[in-house]
Amino acid sequence: MRSLTVLWPLRQRRHAVIVCLDDPARYESARASFATLNAELVVEAAPGPLSRALGRPSVTVADRYGTVGLTASSAPVDEVLRELERFELACPECGPKAWGDPTK
Repeated sequence: MRSLTVLWPLRQRRHAVIVCLDDPARYESARASFATLNAELVVEAAPGPLSRALGRPSVTVADRYGTVGLTASSAPVDEVLRELERFELACPECGPKAWGDPTK
């Protein structure tokens, strides 16, 4: 993931939902939902460098540091959203660790 230059602008800023499919419509319709979870949708509708690196067809979800949490030939949008939620909860700046001790 870290070697894919097309994803460099997202590094340490946004999670990535990378879709290498001929028909990415269902993921494009969920773009706003991905954005609310600090994720950017990256679509490669025609074979290119992402397809060569990640496979085609493929849906890959990676956190802002390039760690892959989900990879599949196809994945339901709600599964992608659940993975993004896991990333957000694991984030030390925004997850449970940052909420503090609820008993204080």
